[in-house]
Amino acid sequence: MVKKTVEGAHKRIDEVEKSMISHLAECSTETRAQNARLKRLETILIAVSGAIIIMLVSILIKMAGVV
Repeated sequence: MVKKTVEGAHKRIDEVEKSMISHLAECSTETRAQNARLKRLETILIAVSGAIIIMLVSILIKMAGVV
């Protein structure tokens, strides 16, 4: 049976701390990448929505016979 000592506990805590730091760094990088993708997607959706609105307004104007 393995003896659990205070020194051993401190070693395990240090290992977990290192693991958590690397995990947080990796998650931070992934979060930045996901935010960049979302921003790009939002830009595309806003542009497409604007184009659709302009197209619908032009159709309404043509149907009304204004132009």
